[in-house]
Amino acid sequence: MKKHISRSRGMNTGSSGFLKTASHWLQSIRTRAKDIFIREDVKEKINNSKLSWEERLLLMGLIIVAGITLLGIKLYENNRTYQQAYTQLDQSRLVMMETEQLRVVFKEMEPAQSITSFQPALAKSLSAISSIKKHSLVQENRIKSIQQMLQSQQALTGLSQADWKTIYSLLDGMKAEEQRNLEMRKADITLGYSIDQRLYILLLVTLVLLVVLAGYVLYKNQLATLQAKQQLENNKLILQSIIDNSSSLVYVKDMLGRFIFTNKRFTEFYGKTGEHLNETPDETVLESRKSMESQEDLIINEQAVHFYAIRFPLLDKFGQVYATAGIFTNLTDMIRKQQESKEKELLRNTLAVQENERLEIGMELHDNITQLLASAKMMLDTAIRQTKTKDEHLEKARDDVFTAIHETRKLSHSLVVPGLETESLTDAIMRLLDRLKADNRMLVQLKLVSKKKLNTLDASIRLALYRILQEQVNNIVKHAEATQVLVDLKYLTDSIQLTIQDNGVGFDPEVFSPGIGLSNINRRVSHLGGECRVHSVPGQGCQLNILIPQ
Repeated sequence: MKKHISRSRGMNTGSSGFLKTASHWLQSIRTRAKDIFIREDVKEKINNSKLSWEERLLLMGLIIVAGITLLGIKLYENNRTYQQAYTQLDQSRLVMMETEQLRVVFKEMEPAQSITSFQPALAKSLSAISSIKKHSLVQENRIKSIQQMLQSQQALTGLSQADWKTIYSLLDGMKAEEQRNLEMRKADITLGYSIDQRLYILLLVTLVLLVVLAGYVLYKNQLATLQAKQQLENNKLILQSIIDNSSSLVYVKDMLGRFIFTNKRFTEFYGKTGEHLNETPDETVLESRKSMESQEDLIINEQAVHFYAIRFPLLDKFGQVYATAGIFTNLTDMIRKQQESKEKELLRNTLAVQENERLEIGMELHDNITQLLASAKMMLDTAIRQTKTKDEHLEKARDDVFTAIHETRKLSHSLVVPGLETESLTDAIMRLLDRLKADNRMLVQLKLVSKKKLNTLDASIRLALYRILQEQVNNIVKHAEATQVLVDLKYLTDSIQLTIQDNGVGFDPEVFSPGIGLSNINRRVSHLGGECRVHSVPGQGCQLNILIPQ
């Protein structure tokens, strides 16, 4: 019978596959790392990538964790192979023991030349070996050969020396086969132990790298957190300083109406608890979720303070209102300066109007009344010297004095509104226009709308309307050479409209510069907050439109 020597499945086969896999894996990693780190363009891409250092460290950590996981899998597979190897090692030792036991039984059975009394021991040993080596074809064939020889006819009549020699040879083969398996298992276990040591070292190094990397990440994160906190604190101090030194009042209130932030200016005006603050607009802002602008007046230390206030809601990232904020700008100084500027402008305009009126009076006295009085004096002097023509000269002197008295009366009427304190505005206007008809022989038309309401206007407005009409009538008399004049005064719901139109020579508004009369009219209208517009064309008269809001 041929001896079949074979290696059963076990540690050697698994170890060889693992070593090949690990070798290929390490080789691929080495090649890939070499390709990556040798290529300068890849290095440049990594350095110029948009990944932050945290993302790069996270990527390295994932790679290390993947390596640890792979090493753990390899160690687990190697441990399972260890267990199989130790199991097969115990089986080989057991087979060797059973084989030695069979040799002892056969040594005892050889002189007796009978297997009847040894049958149980032989069956037990052969059955144990067969159950252990059921996957080993060579050992199974050897056991079957022994069983067949024992069950043959020769076993009943006795075994020959050749049969005993064959049995002992089969037993030696079984023992030698198991001895070889035993040595191979020991060699595989020794090799696997060496590999395990290297894997453990590699795992330990990887864990150390992971711990170092985690520590470095924590250090950098802590450092970045401290820097961010410091920067945030600095920014907060800068912002607080800017807000405190701002002239505006700033506050923030939570949903319960509690002040969670106020600047120094706000505390100075409204106190720490904001007891003087009107909270109704804040509630409106919370309900409407819209900004709100208003003007607020406050009495502080018996002085009026004016604020321009804007309130607005503060929204979180989900669009929900979590607080309201307000910014108040103190307009007191600006309003006071504006009022002072208006008062100065009004004073200048008043002085200018008075100066213009004095100039008009001086010119009227010099050009008209003074000339008439001088002529009368000259006539009286002539009458004293020439007694023959005394009566004629006295008559001329009297006419000049009467004319001077008439002109003086006209001048006084132009300076003081005749009866405006006791008489209505409409009557004063009609009397003014009646004198215009009598003196200049003009066709004058007057239209008055809502006379009762016009006569109940404020005294300042009534005086301004009369003076405007008086100024424009004087302009028409002096410059227009008109024969027709239309005056239209209306009291409307929201305004008062005055229109004065003539058919005189007119003028070009782009060339003509306003005189004293029109300048006075513009000042009066501007003082009342109204508008003054002049429309004129050379040869087609002039139209003056006045609009004064109610």
